[in-house]
Order: sequence, then structure tokens, then C-alpha cells
Amino acid sequence: MNMNPIDLLNALRARWRVAALVGAILFLLVAIAAFLQPRHYMGTSSLLLDLSQTDPTDSSTEQGRVDTESIIGTQTDVIRSAKVINAVAREAGFVDALPKEMPEEARLQQAAARVRKGLSVNTGRQSNVLQLQFLDADPVVAAKVANLAAQIYMREQVELRASPARGSAKWFNEQTEEVRHRYELAQKKLSDFQRAHDIIGINRMDLEAEKLKNLSYHLTQAQAEAAAARSKAGAGSVSDIEGSLIVQNLQQEVATQAARVKELSKTLGPNHPTMAAANAQLSELQSKLAAARGSQSGAVRANSVAANRREGDLKANMAAQEDRMIRMSDVQDQLMVMQRDVDAARQTYDTVRQRFNEAALKSQISQPNASLLDEASVPLLPATPNIPLWLVGGVALGLIGGVAFVVLAEILNPRVRSASGLARATQVDVITELMPAPAMGGWFLKRQEAA
Repeated sequence: MNMNPIDLLNALRARWRVAALVGAILFLLVAIAAFLQPRHYMGTSSLLLDLSQTDPTDSSTEQGRVDTESIIGTQTDVIRSAKVINAVAREAGFVDALPKEMPEEARLQQAAARVRKGLSVNTGRQSNVLQLQFLDADPVVAAKVANLAAQIYMREQVELRASPARGSAKWFNEQTEEVRHRYELAQKKLSDFQRAHDIIGINRMDLEAEKLKNLSYHLTQAQAEAAAARSKAGAGSVSDIEGSLIVQNLQQEVATQAARVKELSKTLGPNHPTMAAANAQLSELQSKLAAARGSQSGAVRANSVAANRREGDLKANMAAQEDRMIRMSDVQDQLMVMQRDVDAARQTYDTVRQRFNEAALKSQISQPNASLLDEASVPLLPATPNIPLWLVGGVALGLIGGVAFVVLAEILNPRVRSASGLARATQVDVITELMPAPAMGGWFLKRQEAA
């Protein structure tokens, strides 16, 4: 039987009470099934991940590109890990609630399976917020476990960040003793070598070269002074002697006294007391002049000898310094090798100490890079079954069932309810259709059945 929409609408008008009864029965059955199902409540807590948080102990200023999806996926896996699930099962009391005669490991596995089954972690698209949801028949337990999961996750996150750092700090602390011992041995070896060779400082060759340069400068000056002194002690010594201030003063006194004696000789005889005294004074001044000339000549010769001796001493010192530098070249090479060993040992020691300090500081980190955004509260309505959804589904099922029952009834007991249906049933064209007068008290318009 082919039924067009007009025939279906007419059939529904004719059988609406039956359709309503069938729909009501189906709706009632769905409602009863919904209310008879066990109820489960969902507690939800929210965590905000701070993806921009950097390590406070990291002195590096370079920032890598943050892969948000990777970080959120990693944190989701951490929440679902056995470490967090087992801790939640213990602190929620699920393990203690199981029979004591069960083995401890079996109780823990069963309790963890319960947590893992009810716990879900969700995140929005392009969002840093994680939602931890736990489904349970007890609303108080659902809220409690959701909050425990968030708290234990943040606690374990800090532990996961600090635990490797504590291990590194312990290892670096153990290595510090050995590295420091090597550094002290290298330093002692260098110090003993310096004392054995009477060396102060590392750049000894530079000091010795500077000393040789000074000796060369002083030798040049001494050679010039010795040459000048030898020249004065030679042919040109008379002019130097006569140029002395003492000699010139005595010469002036001798000339003055000689002029006085000559003047007195014009009037006095040689035996006159005045004349004798003047001659005696002249002789004394001439003796002093001769002694001064002799003393000045000796000083010039002594100066020449001293200059020659100083020149010889400087030559000997310079030769000794050159020989010392030749002998120290090998010592200096050994000294530089030892100094490099000391520098390498010290650099290693400083690096180990720096890494130890960094690891020790990281091991004291107590702040997670997640914060509790929303704390789970005890839910008032169950999450499953979804009563409104079931009721809406019951209404839809009732409507579909009522319509289906009407269609089935029309198929089993067909009726002609329109001109088109009559034409289709009799294969005769309908010329006209007579419409009955509407009933005054009816909600549906009744149509007169066609013969």
C-alpha cells in the first residue's frame, strides 16, 4: 500500500488516540528504564598549565619554541601514570576498603583499576586548561578523587622535576672531592717545582728578559763612561786637571803672591824679613798647587779604573744573565706545562662546583608549573544516566512509535481517506469531492468515508 502524506495525516487524525497511547507507553517505558539505571556522579577539577614558566635556576636567556600540544600531552600522560593513579588510590581509601585477606599488591591493582576506569583527563582546543573528571556512584567520592588527582599530580610534578636534580647534585658532590684533590696535587707539584728552581711567578722568562734588557742598557752607559774616563786619563788629562776649580783658585793665589813678591823685591832685599815671609808664602802656595794637581790627576786615573771595572762587571753580569736564560728555557717549558695542568684542573673543579650548585638549587624547587583553577564540588545531579536526554529520547521514541503504529494499522486494515486514495484504489478518476460540514464540537474535522 502506497501512502502519501495526505493519507498519513488523515490516518493520524483518525487514530490519534491510539498513536498517543502507544507514544505514552513507549515514553513511560523509557522513563522507567532511565530512573531504574544506576546513577553515577562526576566530580570535575580544573588545572591551568603555565607553559611560559621557565626554570628559575637557568641563567640562559635563550628561549626555545614551546610545543603546546606536546607539553599538554606529556602532562596528561603523567596524570594517567601508575605513580599518580596508585597514589590517588591509596589516599582516596580505595585500597583500605578492600578485604584485608587479599594480597597488598592485588588490592593496590584493583583500587588503581577503579581509579583509572573512572578518571578522565580532557582539554579544550588550543587551551592550557586540563579538566580532571572522576565518575563514581557516590557524589562525595567523585569530588574527593577529582581533587586528590589534581593535588597529587602537582605534588608528583614537583617531585619529578626535583628528583633528577637531587641525583645530579649527589653525583657532582661526590665528584667534587676527587676533582679538588687533583687540583691540589697539580698546584703542589707546580709550587714544589718553583721552589726547586728558585722561580717566583709563571712569567719568569719575561722578568729575566727585562733584566737582560736593563743590563744591556747599563752596559752601554758604562762603556761610554769608561771610554770618556780613559780619554781623560790620557793625553787630555792636563786640561781636565787645570780646569779643576781648586787648581784654578790655587793658581790665582800663586799668581797674586808672585806679583806681590816681585813688587817687594824692588824695594827690599832678599834677606829682609818681609821679603822672606812673602817668598815662604809663595813657596807654600806653589806646594799646594802641585799637590792639588797631583790629587786631581789621581782622581782622573781612579775614575778611569772604576769605569773600566764597572764595565767589566756589567759584561760579566750580562753574560751570566744570558747563560741563565738559556738554562731557564727548558725549565720555563716545564713550568708552563705544569701551569696548564693547574689551570685545567681548576677549570674542571670550577665547572663541577657550578654544576653542583645548579643541581642543588634545582633540587629545592617546590613550585609546579600548574595551578588549581577550579576545585571539584559535590555534584547534585548524576552524570549518568542523563535524565533530560533520556526523556527527550523517550518523547522522540513515542512520536516515532505512534506514527509507526498508525502506519502499520493502515497497512493491516487499509482505509480510503482521500480522493487521491480513492482514485488509486479504484483506478478511476475522481471528478469532484464533496466536503462535509464541520462538526461543532470536534477538534478534528471528520470526513465522510467514500464508498
